[in-house]
Amino acid sequence: MPHLAQAEVLVDAILRQRPAHLLPPGYANWDDLLQKCAERVAQRLGAQPGGLAARTWGESDATRIKHPLSGALPGMSWLLDMPSERLPGDSNMPRVQGASFGASERFAVEPGHEEYGYFHMPAGQSDNPLSPFYGAGHADWAQGKATPFLPGTAKYTLNLTP
Repeated sequence: MPHLAQAEVLVDAILRQRPAHLLPPGYANWDDLLQKCAERVAQRLGAQPGGLAARTWGESDATRIKHPLSGALPGMSWLLDMPSERLPGDSNMPRVQGASFGASERFAVEPGHEEYGYFHMPAGQSDNPLSPFYGAGHADWAQGKATPFLPGTAKYTLNLTP
């Protein structure tokens, strides 16, 4: 089945208009089709551990943030990759994220009121898994916990000399 960008627009139009020529055979009408589909989904999800009440969006949309070298170094994903997490969000939401995509940063800042701004970054600023800063800030990103936009007091300096 091809992936259609913005497929929900097409589905919404079909469900609003309910054209008779698109109704699959074996259904009395669109309400019958939708009812049977809902029953099948509820039955399938209800058969899983914990039943329907235990299902969450994150089950189908858990993050898989992989380091670029992870695929080339089998067995090293424990060191290189961020932990898979069940998170809210989707491609068309403010909290843009999915299994294999997402915002590289999220932030909001109002000019003149920078002290109230926030910042989120998945996986941290360092791509070196041996760095103490590797993955720094990832937990805050996953939890939607605001990190201050302004840098605060300097803790480290890096001097570059020729």
